[in-house]
Amino acid sequence: MRDLPKMLSKREIELQEVNYIFSLRAERDKLQEQLYTAKKALTEISSTRQEIWRGGTLVGLEATEDAKIAFDALAAIGGDDE
Repeated sequence: MRDLPKMLSKREIELQEVNYIFSLRAERDKLQEQLYTAKKALTEISSTRQEIWRGGTLVGLEATEDAKIAFDALAAIGGDDE
């Protein structure tokens, strides 16, 4: 006798759909937490400054190269939208 796929009841299909939706929500929540962590780190890095000295005198502060890169990355992922 041939092995035929089992026919699922409407209830079983609905249960699979609900489980799938819950798994998608869990994955979304995990990704949102990772995005939040990345934004927090990029925000901190983007605020780093270095001193500018000329002739032995401090003339100001400017963003570090890392800060410029972090600022661009933060803008690319939507910045701080909380």
